[in-house]
Amino acid sequence: MKNIKYENIENKIHIIKPTLDNLEDVISVEKAAWPDIGEGMVAEYDKFKNRIELDLMYLLYFDGKPSGIISFQHPSFTNQTILDNLLKKYNKEGLLKWADVISNYNLPEDWYAATNNGYIQTKNSSTNDPSSEHLFLIGVGVDSNLKGNGLVNYLIDHTIKEAKKMNKKFILGYGRLPQLHEKYDNATIKNAESHLSEKKPGTNLPADYGARFHVYNGAKAISVIPNAMDDPESLNYGFLALYKL
Repeated sequence: MKNIKYENIENKIHIIKPTLDNLEDVISVEKAAWPDIGEGMVAEYDKFKNRIELDLMYLLYFDGKPSGIISFQHPSFTNQTILDNLLKKYNKEGLLKWADVISNYNLPEDWYAATNNGYIQTKNSSTNDPSSEHLFLIGVGVDSNLKGNGLVNYLIDHTIKEAKKMNKKFILGYGRLPQLHEKYDNATIKNAESHLSEKKPGTNLPADYGARFHVYNGAKAISVIPNAMDDPESLNYGFLALYKL
């Protein structure tokens, strides 16, 4: 099915904090967002139930239909001093080596460690601390038939505005590089770094749309993350996105 672009979409968008009454709508968006990528990219029912119960999601309706979701947490593994220093180093040196980032700034090595394997909080462990001064973006998805309408940007923008209301200092996340597979069958870290640094013609934004929406909304693409997540499109690479609010 060919994606359809709509005009005056602002009037068609409604974003809410979902409750368990909206769980089936959330699941329907997740399935519509990743129809061709495989089971590894589709979060399980229990994970979304957990995120809703912890009040860690937004759900976007487009023209009355559930069409976009974003999940986040209040990360227990970092603080403002760490993130200020990390941003300062990036501003001075440019793209940083991930091995140095996890060694010197104690960030989790991959998405699974950062999100407690996507469950966030269980009886035995948690990566969420409501007292944290920051947000960590767990995942964002939009109905694949609606791509091209900027719905991801509305979700990110809404999350940023709400984070500012909560007096958060930073937002961070381990983003995807979904167009990497279009250039390589197998990619080295240098290949992935070159890919992340490539600009969309006529702009100062990344060519890869997975990085582009983060940078468009104010993030810095700090470092390429090898083995960030099981993601065939990204050849398992990701990148650290860092927003200073």
